Amino acid sequence: MSSNEGQNMVMILKKDTMSLVDPLDHSLIHSQPIINIRVWGVGCNNGRDRDFAFVANDKDTCMLKCHVFRCDVPAKAIASALHDMCSKIMSEKAVASNSITRSVTLETISPEDLPIQVDILDTVRESIQRHEVLYLGSMPVSKPMGMDILNTTIENMISTTLREQWTEAVIEVTDTVLTVQHREVEEEPIWQGQVRYVTFIGIGKDPHTFALIMDTGKQCFQCTVFWCEPDAGHVSEAVQAACMVQYQKCVVSTSSRMKSKSGPGRSLLKIKRTASVDSPISPFSSAGHTLQKSSGTSKRRGVMAFFEAFKQRHVRHNP
Repeated sequence: MSSNEGQNMVMILKKDTMSLVDPLDHSLIHSQPIINIRVWGVGCNNGRDRDFAFVANDKDTCMLKCHVFRCDVPAKAIASALHDMCSKIMSEKAVASNSITRSVTLETISPEDLPIQVDILDTVRESIQRHEVLYLGSMPVSKPMGMDILNTTIENMISTTLREQWTEAVIEVTDTVLTVQHREVEEEPIWQGQVRYVTFIGIGKDPHTFALIMDTGKQCFQCTVFWCEPDAGHVSEAVQAACMVQYQKCVVSTSSRMKSKSGPGRSLLKIKRTASVDSPISPFSSAGHTLQKSSGTSKRRGVMAFFEAFKQRHVRHNP
């Protein structure tokens, strides 16, 4: 396989695995566990809407590898399919352990192959995740997202308040509302926000710290900071799961409208692998499987950069 000659294949999304199959002899070319996928992206301009890429851990090299494809239909269908699959994985894990474990999101390639089932999300929607935290407070911020904004706010909160001033609280997470209550006394909530207005979440430099940014309207944004024990991972995952359910609601609504207009979907998607690129400098450890929302934006930009890089190489090889 050269850089300017793709390999035809069929992508099959089933259960917790993405399989790439030869369309002629149906032999397996590549099997990718969904849990190992870090991020994916779809080309969005200049005729690149059929480009799809994902970044995943490579078990042989212990590095991240970016796989880039050209699809025979708009690649947005793959992104939607991956999100569906991830939501299902998270719901099943929530039932098994009563907590949202570290995982990623994906969406089925076809409503017929892995149909969108509202009951898949019932467990997450009906459950209330409760975690004891220390509430440091909230303050206005200038931007809706960015780890620099989060880290600066966390550092300001910690440096300007004493630990004794932090409020012992419980954060309750549902698919629609985040509520911070006093641990002992039942009073009015200390803080409350709608999940749909969350624009960014992340764990700070200190793994005990967690913060989120919310859109309060009229181009105003507020950052809220928590201290978590033994670390902020469980709170981050619960909030991330709630955000995913909100996203899934949009996907279900959009898919229903598209399905009614376009008729039955396809269960398989023919694609052509453009190339795979290794990333020798990985910000992740190969042993873990954490997908933090805080780093998603920059990685999506990275995937778009791969699209442009392969586009330029193709132009140079094809005068």
